[in-house]
Amino acid sequence: MALFFFSSPSSCSSFLPISTNTPPLFIPKNNRFFFKSLKCSISNSTKYNPIPCFSSSSCKLEHIVTEFKSLSEPIDRVKRLLHYATLLPGFNELDRVSSNKVTGCTVQVWLDVSMDEFGRMRFLADSDSEIMKGFCSCLIWLLDGEFPEEVLKLNIEDLDVLNIGLYGRANSRVNTWNNVLISMKKRTQLLVENDLPSLYMLH
Repeated sequence: MALFFFSSPSSCSSFLPISTNTPPLFIPKNNRFFFKSLKCSISNSTKYNPIPCFSSSSCKLEHIVTEFKSLSEPIDRVKRLLHYATLLPGFNELDRVSSNKVTGCTVQVWLDVSMDEFGRMRFLADSDSEIMKGFCSCLIWLLDGEFPEEVLKLNIEDLDVLNIGLYGRANSRVNTWNNVLISMKKRTQLLVENDLPSLYMLH
Protein backbone atom coordinates (compact mmCIF):
# COMPACT_ATOMS: atom_id res chain seq x y z
CA MET A 1 0.00 0.00 0.00
CA ALA A 2 1.49 3.31 -1.05
CA LEU A 3 0.69 6.63 0.60
CA PHE A 4 0.57 9.89 -1.33
CA PHE A 5 0.61 13.25 0.44
CA PHE A 6 -0.49 16.49 -1.16
CA SER A 7 -0.05 20.03 0.05
CA SER A 8 -2.94 22.48 -0.16
CA PRO A 9 -3.13 23.90 -3.69
CA SER A 10 -3.77 27.54 -4.41
CA SER A 11 -6.69 26.66 -6.66
CA CYS A 12 -8.59 23.65 -7.85
CA SER A 13 -7.17 24.05 -11.32
CA SER A 14 -3.79 22.91 -10.00
CA PHE A 15 -5.09 19.37 -9.56
CA LEU A 16 -4.50 16.61 -12.05
CA PRO A 17 -6.31 17.19 -15.38
CA ILE A 18 -9.64 15.48 -15.67
CA SER A 19 -9.87 12.55 -18.05
CA THR A 20 -13.02 10.79 -19.11
CA ASN A 21 -11.09 7.55 -18.59
CA THR A 22 -9.88 8.33 -15.08
CA PRO A 23 -12.52 9.01 -12.43
CA PRO A 24 -11.18 11.75 -10.14
CA LEU A 25 -12.92 10.48 -7.01
CA PHE A 26 -11.77 7.47 -5.06
CA ILE A 27 -13.99 6.49 -2.14
CA PRO A 28 -13.06 3.31 -0.28
CA LYS A 29 -16.06 1.20 0.67
CA ASN A 30 -17.09 0.91 4.32
CA ASN A 31 -14.92 3.82 5.49
CA ARG A 32 -17.00 6.79 6.48
CA PHE A 33 -14.03 8.51 8.16
CA PHE A 34 -11.90 8.54 5.00
CA PHE A 35 -12.55 12.24 4.52
CA LYS A 36 -11.03 13.25 7.87
CA SER A 37 -7.59 12.44 6.52
CA LEU A 38 -5.56 14.57 4.14
CA LYS A 39 -3.71 11.62 2.69
CA CYS A 40 -4.71 9.30 -0.11
CA SER A 41 -4.16 5.58 0.11
CA ILE A 42 -3.99 3.94 -3.30
CA SER A 43 -3.44 0.24 -3.78
CA ASN A 44 -0.72 -0.79 -6.21
CA SER A 45 -3.28 -3.00 -7.89
CA THR A 46 -5.76 -0.22 -8.64
CA LYS A 47 -6.20 0.70 -12.28
CA TYR A 48 -6.62 4.38 -11.47
CA ASN A 49 -3.81 6.92 -11.21
CA PRO A 50 -3.06 8.44 -7.79
CA ILE A 51 -5.24 11.46 -7.21
CA PRO A 52 -5.03 14.31 -4.72
CA CYS A 53 -7.33 14.55 -1.73
CA PHE A 54 -9.48 17.66 -1.42
CA SER A 55 -9.45 19.73 1.75
CA SER A 56 -12.49 21.95 1.09
CA SER A 57 -16.02 21.37 -0.13
CA SER A 58 -15.79 24.35 -2.51
CA CYS A 59 -12.74 22.81 -4.20
CA LYS A 60 -14.43 19.42 -4.43
CA LEU A 61 -17.53 21.08 -5.87
CA GLU A 62 -15.52 22.86 -8.56
CA HIS A 63 -13.78 19.62 -9.42
CA ILE A 64 -16.91 17.49 -9.77
CA VAL A 65 -18.72 20.18 -11.79
CA THR A 66 -15.75 20.42 -14.16
CA GLU A 67 -15.64 16.65 -14.43
CA PHE A 68 -19.27 16.22 -15.46
CA LYS A 69 -19.08 19.17 -17.85
CA SER A 70 -16.20 17.39 -19.56
CA LEU A 71 -18.52 14.47 -20.34
CA SER A 72 -20.47 15.81 -23.30
CA GLU A 73 -22.71 12.79 -23.86
CA PRO A 74 -25.52 12.08 -21.34
CA ILE A 75 -24.81 8.35 -21.53
CA ASP A 76 -21.20 9.00 -20.43
CA ARG A 77 -22.48 10.92 -17.40
CA VAL A 78 -24.81 8.07 -16.54
CA LYS A 79 -21.93 5.62 -16.81
CA ARG A 80 -19.86 7.81 -14.51
CA LEU A 81 -22.66 7.85 -11.95
CA LEU A 82 -22.92 4.06 -12.17
CA HIS A 83 -19.19 3.89 -11.48
CA TYR A 84 -19.58 6.09 -8.41
CA ALA A 85 -22.45 3.91 -7.24
CA THR A 86 -19.92 1.08 -6.81
CA LEU A 87 -17.84 3.34 -4.54
CA LEU A 88 -20.66 4.26 -2.18
CA PRO A 89 -19.69 3.26 1.39
CA GLY A 90 -21.67 0.41 2.89
CA PHE A 91 -24.95 1.09 4.66
CA ASN A 92 -25.86 -0.69 7.89
CA GLU A 93 -28.99 -2.80 7.50
CA LEU A 94 -30.10 -1.69 10.98
CA ASP A 95 -30.26 1.90 9.69
CA ARG A 96 -32.58 0.95 6.84
CA VAL A 97 -35.60 2.18 8.79
CA SER A 98 -38.52 4.46 7.98
CA SER A 99 -37.06 7.37 9.95
CA ASN A 100 -34.04 7.35 7.63
CA LYS A 101 -36.05 7.23 4.40
CA VAL A 102 -35.90 10.33 2.24
CA THR A 103 -39.44 11.45 1.47
CA GLY A 104 -40.69 12.61 -1.92
CA CYS A 105 -38.44 10.28 -3.90
CA THR A 106 -39.55 8.15 -6.83
CA VAL A 107 -37.11 5.45 -5.67
CA GLN A 108 -36.22 4.30 -2.18
CA VAL A 109 -33.41 6.26 -0.55
CA TRP A 110 -32.12 5.92 3.00
CA LEU A 111 -29.99 8.59 4.64
CA ASP A 112 -28.15 8.39 7.96
CA VAL A 113 -26.92 11.71 9.35
CA SER A 114 -24.80 12.26 12.44
CA MET A 115 -22.27 14.67 13.91
CA ASP A 116 -18.94 13.36 15.13
CA GLU A 117 -17.00 14.42 18.22
CA PHE A 118 -15.23 17.15 16.24
CA GLY A 119 -18.49 18.80 15.14
CA ARG A 120 -18.20 17.51 11.58
CA MET A 121 -21.13 16.04 9.70
CA ARG A 122 -21.19 12.36 8.77
CA PHE A 123 -23.43 10.98 6.05
CA LEU A 124 -24.25 7.51 4.81
CA ALA A 125 -26.83 6.72 2.14
CA ASP A 126 -28.24 3.87 0.11
CA SER A 127 -30.88 3.37 -2.59
CA ASP A 128 -32.54 0.63 -4.59
CA SER A 129 -31.54 2.57 -7.74
CA GLU A 130 -27.97 2.30 -9.00
CA ILE A 131 -28.06 5.74 -10.60
CA MET A 132 -29.37 7.25 -7.38
CA LYS A 133 -26.54 5.53 -5.52
CA GLY A 134 -24.21 7.39 -7.86
CA PHE A 135 -25.84 10.71 -7.01
CA CYS A 136 -25.62 9.90 -3.30
CA SER A 137 -21.98 8.93 -3.69
CA CYS A 138 -21.22 12.35 -5.19
CA LEU A 139 -23.12 14.18 -2.44
CA ILE A 140 -21.37 12.23 0.29
CA TRP A 141 -17.97 12.84 -1.30
CA LEU A 142 -18.77 16.55 -1.27
CA LEU A 143 -20.19 16.88 2.24
CA ASP A 144 -19.09 14.03 4.51
CA GLY A 145 -16.59 15.31 7.06
CA GLU A 146 -17.51 18.97 6.55
CA PHE A 147 -18.61 21.36 9.26
CA PRO A 148 -22.35 22.17 9.33
CA GLU A 149 -21.93 25.61 7.77
CA GLU A 150 -20.33 24.03 4.69
CA VAL A 151 -23.24 21.63 4.33
CA LEU A 152 -25.88 24.32 4.78
CA LYS A 153 -24.39 26.71 2.23
CA LEU A 154 -24.42 24.21 -0.65
CA ASN A 155 -27.21 25.15 -3.06
CA ILE A 156 -29.07 22.84 -5.39
CA GLU A 157 -28.16 25.18 -8.26
CA ASP A 158 -24.48 24.49 -7.62
CA LEU A 159 -25.04 20.94 -8.87
CA ASP A 160 -27.15 21.63 -11.95
CA VAL A 161 -24.53 19.82 -14.01
CA LEU A 162 -25.65 16.56 -12.40
CA ASN A 163 -29.18 16.98 -13.76
CA ILE A 164 -28.89 14.17 -16.26
CA GLY A 165 -31.28 11.50 -17.41
CA LEU A 166 -32.50 9.42 -20.30
CA TYR A 167 -35.81 9.32 -22.18
CA GLY A 168 -37.71 11.75 -19.99
CA ARG A 169 -36.61 10.28 -16.69
CA ALA A 170 -34.44 13.29 -15.91
CA ASN A 171 -37.09 15.20 -13.95
CA SER A 172 -37.80 12.39 -11.52
CA ARG A 173 -34.09 11.78 -10.95
CA VAL A 174 -33.43 15.47 -10.39
CA ASN A 175 -36.30 15.70 -7.90
CA THR A 176 -35.01 12.66 -6.05
CA TRP A 177 -31.41 13.76 -5.60
CA ASN A 178 -32.62 17.28 -4.80
CA ASN A 179 -34.69 15.76 -2.01
CA VAL A 180 -31.62 13.90 -0.75
CA LEU A 181 -29.62 17.14 -0.56
CA ILE A 182 -32.52 18.96 1.09
CA SER A 183 -32.79 16.15 3.65
CA MET A 184 -29.05 16.31 4.34
CA LYS A 185 -29.31 20.03 5.01
CA LYS A 186 -32.49 19.79 7.12
CA ARG A 187 -31.09 17.02 9.31
CA THR A 188 -27.83 18.93 9.68
CA GLN A 189 -29.75 22.00 10.82
CA LEU A 190 -31.65 19.94 13.39
CA LEU A 191 -28.45 18.45 14.78
CA VAL A 192 -26.90 21.91 15.04
CA GLU A 193 -29.92 23.28 16.87
CA ASN A 194 -29.90 20.35 19.28
CA ASP A 195 -26.16 20.51 19.91
CA LEU A 196 -25.37 24.23 20.04
CA PRO A 197 -23.72 24.22 23.53
CA SER A 198 -21.21 21.53 22.60
CA LEU A 199 -20.55 23.19 19.23
CA TYR A 200 -19.61 26.44 20.97
CA MET A 201 -17.18 24.51 23.14
CA LEU A 202 -15.55 22.97 20.07
CA HIS A 203 -14.92 26.26 18.22
